[in-house]
Amino acid sequence: MAPVGLDVVANGGRVDLGRRLFIGGSLTILAGLAWAWTVSLADMPGCQGMPTPSFLLMWTVMMAAMMFPAVIPVVVAFVSLSGARGASTALTATAFVVGYLVVWGLLGVHAQALLSASASAVAARPVLARAAGPILIACGVYQLTPLKDACLRHCRVPHLFLGHHWRDGVAGAFVLGAHHGLFCAGCCASLMIVLLVVGVMDVGWMVALSVLIYLEKILPAGLRLGRVAGLGLCIIGVVKLLA
Repeated sequence: MAPVGLDVVANGGRVDLGRRLFIGGSLTILAGLAWAWTVSLADMPGCQGMPTPSFLLMWTVMMAAMMFPAVIPVVVAFVSLSGARGASTALTATAFVVGYLVVWGLLGVHAQALLSASASAVAARPVLARAAGPILIACGVYQLTPLKDACLRHCRVPHLFLGHHWRDGVAGAFVLGAHHGLFCAGCCASLMIVLLVVGVMDVGWMVALSVLIYLEKILPAGLRLGRVAGLGLCIIGVVKLLA
């Protein structure tokens, strides 16, 4: 699909305050409901043995809780560009969000596979339980890589991403949302692995990582914050390794 013209991108940033509040409020409410459901499951035993459909449902709701606040600016930008092209509808906005969430939900398949494989490996060779340190160091290093920066820039400048990859229609909105979900996953890949290492249902870590993800994408110094977080993960990993 050819990129949207720069004039449309430039003029597409005008969304009335009421619509911004509606979009932000709707996604915040959905995130709040997802958080409430996730916290209610915090005391459940390990999820490695959960049936795949149950795990994927749990994972998808967790991702909605963690990611919806940070995706609000992208959805606002999508609605603004849709309006500039005369195609703004609640249905296309919903399709965009659903496409985004489907990508995160499908990544739950890989998350469960990693959890199951790691549990089996540790059961066979208990010494592997000490691998958390090196894994956290690797996650910290990823935070410092150009790939992390490239994915984060796509999330931080949504109008440029949407303008370059634009697709019309409801199906196009779904594909565009999924495309953004892939960039978002690339941005947050190391942090999701950290969540798997420290415990998928650890609410404290979930909150901390959610705040970090939000600030990385919103703050002017978000890129530097991501690098600081990477250094912090490296330090935590070294401490665990030495301990």
